[in-house]
Amino acid sequence: MRAFIGAATSAGQGGPAAGVTVADIEKGVVTPLGGPALHGVGNPMYLALSPDGRVLYAIHEVDDGHVSAWALDGDVPRPLGRPRSTGGNGTCHLSVHPGGRYLLSADYGSGSLSVHPIDADGSLGEATHVVRHEGSGPDTQRQAGPHAHMIVTDAARGHVLATDLGTDTVYRYVLDEGTGRLSLADEIAVAPGDGPRHLVIRDHYAYVVTELASTVTVVDLTTAEVVADVATHVDDGRGPSYPSAIRLGADGRFLYVANRVVDEIAVLSVDGPDVALVASVACGGSHPRDLELDPEGQYLYVANQFSDQLASFRVDQQTGVPEPAGHVLSTPSPASILFG
Repeated sequence: MRAFIGAATSAGQGGPAAGVTVADIEKGVVTPLGGPALHGVGNPMYLALSPDGRVLYAIHEVDDGHVSAWALDGDVPRPLGRPRSTGGNGTCHLSVHPGGRYLLSADYGSGSLSVHPIDADGSLGEATHVVRHEGSGPDTQRQAGPHAHMIVTDAARGHVLATDLGTDTVYRYVLDEGTGRLSLADEIAVAPGDGPRHLVIRDHYAYVVTELASTVTVVDLTTAEVVADVATHVDDGRGPSYPSAIRLGADGRFLYVANRVVDEIAVLSVDGPDVALVASVACGGSHPRDLELDPEGQYLYVANQFSDQLASFRVDQQTGVPEPAGHVLSTPSPASILFG
């Protein structure tokens, strides 16, 4: 199975990367293919694929936010057209709309969302719409203004969902596929100061991980109401865990959350609105920025950004708890994992 490992190219607590690592992954073993790809992209920390898997899209998480397209028709990804401005700054997430005609992106710094048309060859056009959130939250250091953090599509209900850490809101939009513009359907508020970061969807529930409160907030997407809040980390005196990524197991029975400050992976059982913390496992490094499971849910991979490691875990199919698989890839500042 092919994997693409997004990374930070700017100096930080991990070693600066030269670009994206393309690798083969099999049963917990990660084998890089050649040198770093996507040269010249500043902080390609999050990636997305076209529906047919032939084009890779990357964010440029820099002050002047951009997104770019790369053809996967050879050994090395080939640039398609030129990078396109998001109209904001600090681009931190992107996804392809299920119809395959638009790329959606979120800018943390400017609290904005952008829509880019995808041409027939997979290249990107100029943004057809830029939406800027407004508002703030009670945390004056982290929530002085809006901070859009993720944008994904809830295909079952026809909504584009965007989490905003700064305004404590999950925004629901409708994308007009004719004009490439977003219209606001409604706003779902989480508790003030929680800071929603990422989410996953199953059936009619969204499971939202909050960075500032270290919880999974369960949202009923039918009623647009918050129905539960569950801690991702037991308070043991080490302070907040500032979780980053959340993933759903292949069979839908478990959620996995990366807790950065305490360097743990939280395992939570899930049954509709009922979520419970069942285990915490050391992440195998420092500052787990992202995690991902293979399609069968047998192996979990953790991008430990500050220790420059991609750690592999084998998942117990009964308990859902991961255990080290014995393989750790040394790679500079891994920030995300995408399977192709």
